[in-house]
Amino acid sequence: MTVVDVVAVFDTSSIIEIRRSIQNSRKAVVFEALAQLVRDGRLHFPKEVLKELERRADPENPDQQVIWAKRTVSLAAGCPVPFETVRDVLRRVPRVLDPDKQGVDEADPYILALAIELQKVGKQVIVVTEENRETPTKMSLRTAAGILLLPSIPLVAYLESMGIK
Repeated sequence: MTVVDVVAVFDTSSIIEIRRSIQNSRKAVVFEALAQLVRDGRLHFPKEVLKELERRADPENPDQQVIWAKRTVSLAAGCPVPFETVRDVLRRVPRVLDPDKQGVDEADPYILALAIELQKVGKQVIVVTEENRETPTKMSLRTAAGILLLPSIPLVAYLESMGIK
């Protein structure tokens, strides 16, 4: 099994990380490489990721991350995520939801549910996330993925493994 056989499920934090970790002169190349992975069916994210990006963006002047996510969401979020799978994720890792974000539809349980659904159809899956900070009331996405036996990796390591520089 090589990394090119793996399907990635991206978290909002990793899409945002492109802003910090990638040189401005390389961002267009990285976004195009990621868009190609979406077109090839090797990169997914649930529509809730786009919603999180939009909540943080200036609607009058969206950043590259929002533009890329809007452009790719129809394919990236093309795999249906049954509510039963989301409910099962929340039963198993309830602290993946932030209790301080009442009334906000967080992407984390949908990311995990999407990864599980992709596994169910025989895909080798990896969760791409920067989230690793734990609090007494909030479990990181990386920890929740581990509990669900889903491997995870940060953006820079994922890009390196895919030969995207």
